Amino acid sequence: MEIMTSQIDHLVLGAEDLSSATQALESDFGVPFDVGGAHPVMGTHNRLLRLQADFYLEVIAANPAGLTQRTMWFSMDDPKTKLRLSQGVHPLCWVLQVEDIHEARKNSGYDPGEVITMSRGDLEWQITVPKDGGLAEGGLLPVLIQWPGGRNPAHRLTPSPVQLIHLEVTHPRPSSIENILQRLGAPPEVNITQGNPELCFHLNTPKGSVVLKSEL
Repeated sequence: MEIMTSQIDHLVLGAEDLSSATQALESDFGVPFDVGGAHPVMGTHNRLLRLQADFYLEVIAANPAGLTQRTMWFSMDDPKTKLRLSQGVHPLCWVLQVEDIHEARKNSGYDPGEVITMSRGDLEWQITVPKDGGLAEGGLLPVLIQWPGGRNPAHRLTPSPVQLIHLEVTHPRPSSIENILQRLGAPPEVNITQGNPELCFHLNTPKGSVVLKSEL
């Protein structure tokens, strides 16, 4: 089995309302988020926060001013996701940057969705999105992304003291997750544990440790 090379690209937090969610996160973290933008195809908009030097945190919500051209990504059209986000900000998924998205998709051992080309402003990238907008294993398995030249928007963002300690993936059969992530060459920041399905982002902020958790 050939092991691919990959790295965390970004972590995705879902929200019902972008403005109020960003304000709450800025209060919890003690740092401001950078401006993001809109995704007209998906009918969403976001704000971004740089974590380590080469990846970032995204908070995303449906854009009241936007009209979707297809089912929204990250399961945001799913009634269960909408209910969860009505109760607050929650992790939706994590995104893994790969060198060749078509090769990674073919050899990953799961179905991350079709490869589509997306853009926002002068940014363009390829990303995996299932036709129904869902997430593999509810977001426990990563969305795959490829940037031209391998350079994502993290380098454009304001340096931040917020850092990812680790990303925790909990699953009743952790070996099934481990096997797939091993194929993808997932980085050491990803911890896999056994239990009821959960996705947790463990962060270190100026206000102390913050854990953002979704029970799936």
